[in-house]
Amino acid sequence: MNLITRSLVPALAALLVATAPALANDFISTNTSDWYRYRNAQSNQEVTSRIVQDLGGWRLWDQFGGMGQTWVYTGDDHDWTYIWNGQTYSLIGNLSGATGQSRSIDLPPCLTGSATIAQRGVSLTTPAGTFLDCTELRFQGGNCADAGVTSIWFAKDVGIVRWSEQNFVGEQTYELSAAQVDGRQITGAPAPTTTTPAASSHAVAPAEHERMESILWGCADTYLVLDTYEDALAGLAGSGVMSDVTVGTQGVASQLRYDLVQANVPLDDVEIYVADLDTVWMRDYGPVILRDGAGNRSVADLEYYPGRDNDDAFPAAYANWRGWSVTDVRVGYEGGNFMTDGRTTMMCSTGVQRFNRDLSRSQIEREFGKFGYGQVEWFRPLIDEGTTHVDMFMRIMDDGKALVSRYPSSHRQSVVCDEATRKLQDLGYQVTRVDADYAYDEYATFSNSVLANGIALVPQYDNAAKNRAALRAYESLGYTAVGIRSKLIIRYSGATHCVAMQIPTGN
Repeated sequence: MNLITRSLVPALAALLVATAPALANDFISTNTSDWYRYRNAQSNQEVTSRIVQDLGGWRLWDQFGGMGQTWVYTGDDHDWTYIWNGQTYSLIGNLSGATGQSRSIDLPPCLTGSATIAQRGVSLTTPAGTFLDCTELRFQGGNCADAGVTSIWFAKDVGIVRWSEQNFVGEQTYELSAAQVDGRQITGAPAPTTTTPAASSHAVAPAEHERMESILWGCADTYLVLDTYEDALAGLAGSGVMSDVTVGTQGVASQLRYDLVQANVPLDDVEIYVADLDTVWMRDYGPVILRDGAGNRSVADLEYYPGRDNDDAFPAAYANWRGWSVTDVRVGYEGGNFMTDGRTTMMCSTGVQRFNRDLSRSQIEREFGKFGYGQVEWFRPLIDEGTTHVDMFMRIMDDGKALVSRYPSSHRQSVVCDEATRKLQDLGYQVTRVDADYAYDEYATFSNSVLANGIALVPQYDNAAKNRAALRAYESLGYTAVGIRSKLIIRYSGATHCVAMQIPTGN
């Protein structure tokens, strides 16, 4: 399983002139048989580091001090090291420079800032034991993203024994828990064993109109989503709702940040981080959050689209970073087809059965019980709409109100939306109808919106009158409506809701 890889770092770079002789290989292994296991002090997640390729002194490390896969060059008779970031290389000075020495570093696009020798010759204790001759490097600056490595500790004759990094959930520290170095075993106490409990009977997925602390956005690349994100992130600025944008690579992070700055989007409430992703559809593969009566949160992890393994791994990875348990929902299912009133009922389309032909409806509903609801209401999906998601034509607005799309009576989608309206009314909802911009795209509806603490991020298409009417409809339901450009993304069977996943507060 691919866990979130925090590879946005403000850079390991040219470190400083030595004041005492020390070979780079005293602090960085060159042995392809060596391995290092690190444990996250906050979540107990473990990662392994080792050399995976050796090309004449250039060695590709699988996880180098929180930097992910990194090329490092060392020589047997030199006190210096080079690092390659995929675009250019830079000298890393030796680890025996004077404490306090610092120099600027510049490895564009992301590896910029400064590196400082903070401590030398000190002892450090990790779960693997106590190391007596350690050097700490601290990193500051960087203009690529809101997270990265803040310090790395090297132990002489061992290698990296600790690093710290900032990410979207705060500072995370990884400490050496076991290693094999030059044939000798370095082993501390075994890692604690944890189990993943199923969601308790009183843990439920909150409704989208409840209080949210953040919105997760998917951004494997910026092509489909740039217009949407410029409008949405600006619309949430200052609201107290964080926007956590997952990007596929450091290059995407740089481009997104540049584009947002050029569009004058405030970034105070925006964090950008890197993870392995296949697509932008965060709503569909992202974590569905459960919350129990005490405010404890956990993740319901759906079985996502076959062939998109990175996307499918994201919910468990996110749970690891938050220190939350994971409950597997063993149904091929996507978040755009999950809707709830937050009390007793969840809603989806019959498309779920279409994609799970090996399961009966009763088997599917038993799995749905893991969301904390005993009642499932099934709706017919839009005709020939490939996702079959309910968010393409309806949404719950609050405990007593819903919104449903409207087509002319002669249009083939009219019967689906009228039927959904009657069903919601039978469930006790007051339903507001909003005309779809079907002339632009048959599936250009205004229900595909994001709700966040009184703000509604409402897609906008081609027809100006219908755009304005949709905004007025949301305002009439008590929301501050913000228009979100969606003309491009709807052509790919999605809009604002499809690329966003709400993270509810813990209370």
